[in-house]
Amino acid sequence: MALKKQQFAEGEIAIFDEACIYKRGEYWQFRMWLPKENKYARKSLRTRSEATAIEKGKAAYLEIYANLQQGKSYFSITTKEGVEKYLSFRMRDVELGHIVKGRHTTIATHLQHFLSFIGKDTKLKELERTECENYFYHRHKATNGNVKQVTVQNEQSTINALMKWLHKNGETHIDGFDFKKLPRLDKGNEAIRRATLTNSSYAVTNNLSCSNDARRAVM
Repeated sequence: MALKKQQFAEGEIAIFDEACIYKRGEYWQFRMWLPKENKYARKSLRTRSEATAIEKGKAAYLEIYANLQQGKSYFSITTKEGVEKYLSFRMRDVELGHIVKGRHTTIATHLQHFLSFIGKDTKLKELERTECENYFYHRHKATNGNVKQVTVQNEQSTINALMKWLHKNGETHIDGFDFKKLPRLDKGNEAIRRATLTNSSYAVTNNLSCSNDARRAVM
């Protein structure tokens, strides 16, 4: 991994012979050529001190180099591109018979709702864990309250499966979102419990019934 430009201009200081720092105005900048992505990685070091800039430049180089060694890209793809990659990956599961095509269609639908919320041109590496705290509110408003909570919960699971896969492949800095906790779904258990007599309640009721029968017999 080497810089496209081997000879540094006056005022440019080499960092490990593969990157450099240079001054723009009063502040030092960092630049490093990435052959795989055919672009320069650039960042402001936000310092006027040459000594500090050298240390920050070394830290920036080592971070980028470590990520590249792990197969992680420096530049970010968009959420739309990330979803397309994931759906293509999951299509292999359809071909192998691990999931049915209908399941793949459902996953695609879930992720379209995600793109509507997050924005299809949003850079994946700019996303934070808190980005989707209002996801349920968004879906509720978008459907005029007609979306079921269980549907949104399933969508959230699909979205985090997407993020986990993208993170594993070096496309995001996070492996999932911290969705706002939703109320616990009442599946009718409480109603069943109220309608069904417990053993102790049944015993009390049975004793009262026997007592009433005994009184009627005496009378």
